[in-house]
Formats: sequence, C-alpha cells, structure tokens
Amino acid sequence: MSEPTTPFVFDTALAVCVDFRNPHAWLAIEPSCALAAKLGIRIDWLPRLVPPPQLGRPAAESEERGVRHRSVRADYFARDLARYAAARGSIVDFAHCEGDGLAPALGLLHARALVPARTQDYVTAMFEAIWSDARGAGRDTVASLLTELGVDARGFEARVSELHALDASLAAAGVHGVPCYVVDDEPYVGRAHLPMIEWQLTGRAGPPPI
Repeated sequence: MSEPTTPFVFDTALAVCVDFRNPHAWLAIEPSCALAAKLGIRIDWLPRLVPPPQLGRPAAESEERGVRHRSVRADYFARDLARYAAARGSIVDFAHCEGDGLAPALGLLHARALVPARTQDYVTAMFEAIWSDARGAGRDTVASLLTELGVDARGFEARVSELHALDASLAAAGVHGVPCYVVDDEPYVGRAHLPMIEWQLTGRAGPPPI
C-alpha cells in the first residue's frame, strides 16, 4: 500500500494554481495580478494540471436527460468565457484547451525554483503566448520565454517527477480546479472569489462581500 500524499504547505499569503490550457485560468491572470499589486503582496504561482473543460455541443433529443443537461451547461460555459474574453478584446480559441500543458507547467516550476521573482512574468507571458499571440505551448516557446526572462532554461524538462509530486500534493490540499486561490490553507476555485479573497487578506475588516 502506498503512503498517503502529504498536502502542500503554502508559505505565502496568496498562492494561485493555474493550468495554462484552461481559459478560466487565463482570464483570471489580469485581475489576480491587479489584486496583488493593490495589496502589495507576492503571489506564489503553482502549476496544477487538471482535465480540460467540457465544451458545448448540440444535444440530440434522443440523448438521456443527464447528457442533455451536461451539454447545456457546457454550452453556457463556452458562451460565458467568450463574453468575458470579448470584453477584454480577445477571442477564446478552445483548441488551446486540448493542447499539451506539460511543458508550460514544467517551465513554471523551473522559473519558481531558479528565479522566483520572475514567476509572475513567466505566467503572464506564457498565457499570452498560448491564448493571444498563438506562439503555442511547446518546448521551444517555453525555453524562449524562460531565456527572455533571464532564467537559465537548461534542465526545465527534467522536472517531471517534481511536477507529478506537486500535483498529488496540491490535490491532497484540496486543489481540484483552476484557477485556485489558496488563502490560509483555504482553497477558492474561480476568479469570482477575488472580492472574498481581498476581504480575507485585508483582515476581514467590515462585512464580507456577498
């Protein structure tokens, strides 16, 4: 019998777990960075590989009710993301959800280990490369971004076992979706929780946001 996985120990006021293939995580980067700047805190960015989101497709009347309901929810999910992306002047290409998120995740671990002060720059640049300027998420893109940020890219692909261990540890800590914000070891999934997170980080002064 394998030993139980030890939950990850969060040692910063705010940790944010992301999967670079996930459009929810992409749309959360700008407001997350804005909150950190407002409060004068540093985010500990962590990679967390999760299944890609389910995308909408037309449901046939012959399908079971549960299947039709899931299809409707997935369709709403896609439309909702498209609305938020359009408000930012962007277009969501859901093909990116099916891409390989391994290399970008390894790059984040590498930057975090070697030059932690540049991890936020790496995160924003990596999401931009995948979702905005179509540079993709391959090894060459990751190596190029690391080098541009002054991080020695050599050996970043050797962190696979480290990534798998972190993934299991984050799951044990209750991180099951992205973007996941962790404050006082309490996980919040989704950027909609940012008002609550700000309230918690500022000493819970005043009534909590509803």
